[in-house]
Amino acid sequence: MKSFTAIGVTVAFVLSSEAPVDAYLDPGSGSMLIQLLLGGVAGGAIILKLGWQRLRGLFGWSADKDRSARSDD
Repeated sequence: MKSFTAIGVTVAFVLSSEAPVDAYLDPGSGSMLIQLLLGGVAGGAIILKLGWQRLRGLFGWSADKDRSARSDD
């Protein structure tokens, strides 16, 4: 219960101590954010692909065995 109170006091302090900011996003910022998002998605896909291959190798599953088993049927 004490941790919730401490978090609440911290959040209230941060929200009450913010100063107004005069800022804007120019058109280049939007394209940079899109590139960041697309790069993150591409990187995540690569990580998942490599992780899946390592997982298959860990359990002894391989694409070659799957192909030969299918061709035998």
